[in-house]
Amino acid sequence: MDHDVVMPMNSATDSDTVCTKQEGWTLEDVGKIIPVRVTPNGSYRNEPVVHVHCQMCTAEFIGPAREAGGFLGGHECLHAWELAQMMGRSDGLVE
Repeated sequence: MDHDVVMPMNSATDSDTVCTKQEGWTLEDVGKIIPVRVTPNGSYRNEPVVHVHCQMCTAEFIGPAREAGGFLGGHECLHAWELAQMMGRSDGLVE
């Protein structure tokens, strides 16, 4: 298998399984695969479109799995900081 080429899928199922958008994902795109996505940080192949939410504040994110991880991690850090502030920590650190 050539790792430099993304293999095309059956055209009959493309619209059900492939998302060609590079931004602006919606609930209709969740579960589909983005064949190639190029960012300043690198290229992603066969990345799923996911829908996640923050369990603390219920904010939602729809988009590539990589960014979903950043969304969740960012919210985790934010809410840990907020809780530390409520407990009287003033140094900005969280445990």
